[in-house]
Amino acid sequence: MIPYLVLTFVPLLFIYVTLGSHANEQVNKKVLSVGIDRKNQNKSILILVFFAIFFVVLALRGISVGYDVLNYSNHFRSTSFMELNRVLARDSDWLYYLLNWIVSRFTHDFRIFLAICAAITLLPIAFLYNEEHEWDYLKVVTFLIMPNFMMIFSGLRQAIAFAIGVIAYKYVREKKPIHFLIFALIAFGFHHSAFIIFSFYPLYYFAFKKKHLWFVVPSIAIVFLYSRPIFVWLTRIATALFGDDYSSDISQTDGYTMLILFVLLAIFAYVIPDEKKMDKETLGLRNFLLMAVLLQCFAPVHALAMRLNYYFILFIPILLPKIIKYRKDTFKEIGYLAGWVLTLFFLGYYLLKMYQGCQSGDGSLGIYPYVPYWK
Repeated sequence: MIPYLVLTFVPLLFIYVTLGSHANEQVNKKVLSVGIDRKNQNKSILILVFFAIFFVVLALRGISVGYDVLNYSNHFRSTSFMELNRVLARDSDWLYYLLNWIVSRFTHDFRIFLAICAAITLLPIAFLYNEEHEWDYLKVVTFLIMPNFMMIFSGLRQAIAFAIGVIAYKYVREKKPIHFLIFALIAFGFHHSAFIIFSFYPLYYFAFKKKHLWFVVPSIAIVFLYSRPIFVWLTRIATALFGDDYSSDISQTDGYTMLILFVLLAIFAYVIPDEKKMDKETLGLRNFLLMAVLLQCFAPVHALAMRLNYYFILFIPILLPKIIKYRKDTFKEIGYLAGWVLTLFFLGYYLLKMYQGCQSGDGSLGIYPYVPYWK
């Protein structure tokens, strides 16, 4: 449990304490620069410290931390004995196995490979989250409760894929479609679920505003009510494309908690902000949140929906501070208070799940309790 507590609380030591005052206050006082728009806040290194600690935690973990890590260890060992032409001839995820093959030319130590995968995964996310410094700790605790956090411990291929999706997103934002397609294809080469990245471009530039909710909300409701037959049809298409029998995996799963959370966040993202103030990125990211809600409607019946959703919910931590930033004047105080409530709630929720996971040693993709490689 200690490494997770260090990951959660040590970054707080790097929040700057500045001299300033809250709005409508006459007396200056010392305030933590969490969520307060100040020039000094741009010097914050909280996000970088968080991801640096996260890298160490990932690099030093034993192969028992994460359900799939042992399998990946076996893949690394077997790929090291393959000839290059056999690696390149794989039907899917060939870039991941090519990475295995390249690293194995220099070392047969799987721990080094884990560290390399951790660096490839965390760097794009860290730089994206560090671009702006409003509500940095809210970003951290939001990230901690998202399924991506646990997946990074367990699913090396997909973790790298959705991290490369972050790079592809940056080229969407910069309107560079060729660069975007290149990185979307690279992500697809690491994990076939990354085909969903190709939807980033149209989703980002077609802004669903409040006036569109009259058909968006009923559409999502219909998808939720008929999620099972719709997903059966979709899995037939996926089976035809990728060869695996996805329909055989349809079952009842525990996806309702995240669905409720995403719905509440979507309501927050449409009620609180002033759309006239919002920039293009905030509108685009809000579309990603709607897509996350839509995909999560399928998560209770199939784990594949959750795998596809990793690519969208990774952006929720940077959306929430923007929603608070562009809040309506009528919600100026409420929106600011909501930021603190979300921060404390997500922190409490993560600590509870961490404690329960460490006590039971079950669930959460096997990341609790933490075991270093030397044990």
